[in-house]
Amino acid sequence: MSSIVVRAPATSANLGAGFDCLGLALDLWNEVTATPGRLALDDGSNLILRAARATYGLVGARYPGFELRCTNRIVFSSGLGSSAAAIACGVLFANQCLDNPLDESAVLDLAVQLEGHPDNVVPCVLGGMRVTLQLDDGRVIQSPVRVAMRLTAVGFIPDLGVATHHARGLLPASVAHADAVFNVSRASLLVAALAAGRADLLAEATRDRLHQPYRLPLFPAGATLLDAAMQAGALGAFMSGAGPTVLALCASEACVEAVAHAFGAAARQEEVEGKVLRLNLTERGAHVVA
Repeated sequence: MSSIVVRAPATSANLGAGFDCLGLALDLWNEVTATPGRLALDDGSNLILRAARATYGLVGARYPGFELRCTNRIVFSSGLGSSAAAIACGVLFANQCLDNPLDESAVLDLAVQLEGHPDNVVPCVLGGMRVTLQLDDGRVIQSPVRVAMRLTAVGFIPDLGVATHHARGLLPASVAHADAVFNVSRASLLVAALAAGRADLLAEATRDRLHQPYRLPLFPAGATLLDAAMQAGALGAFMSGAGPTVLALCASEACVEAVAHAFGAAARQEEVEGKVLRLNLTERGAHVVA
């Protein structure tokens, strides 16, 4: 069989208040060319191959092995969904090689099982902004959020990385009732504001008490960068996923330029190395190219 090419987008999870249930796809893509039947070194550490092997195992087919050529544009351990993209690529090219026995629902269920939570995987596979959760029996349910305004994300990606499992380990086992209500109300407001085109509500709707206060100490400059983005006119700003990337939302080119400049200035002030990226939102999810 000939090679299969798949692409998967970066993602940003949580979006401030929507811890573990909100995420969106970004126009930054990893690309994988997989050639079946060419056995590559597979010691179980490559997440793409693990996802491909799991796909074959799910349908009870013999795993042929794959040789991979990867173009990785999503920075690892940055909070931009590199693991979700790897899993999506592995499941998609394996499913394609098997003549697509898994439908969309089965692909999502397997990808989330491999990733552990759905907020990155679902928008990665399907594109757009998604509200998503995993039921007790492992099934995934999700709904798109139709964003009624043109938004562009500006991200600051520091050179340091943060392992997701480490960032998750910092979270408390329980939270105050007031903090839970704080986040539920703002996550709800965020979905409503985006659907209604209410840019004026995003600053409040992206505030969080459940994860960012515990994770920001891993990247102390993050708080300064978030404040700089808001002072520069961002509609909302938050830690992307488990961090350390921070992301700001803009609705105009002037805002994009101002936030990018503010991120650069704040990073220099804090003596933090990294890069500023303009990241458009994308409605397209992971897909087979050829």
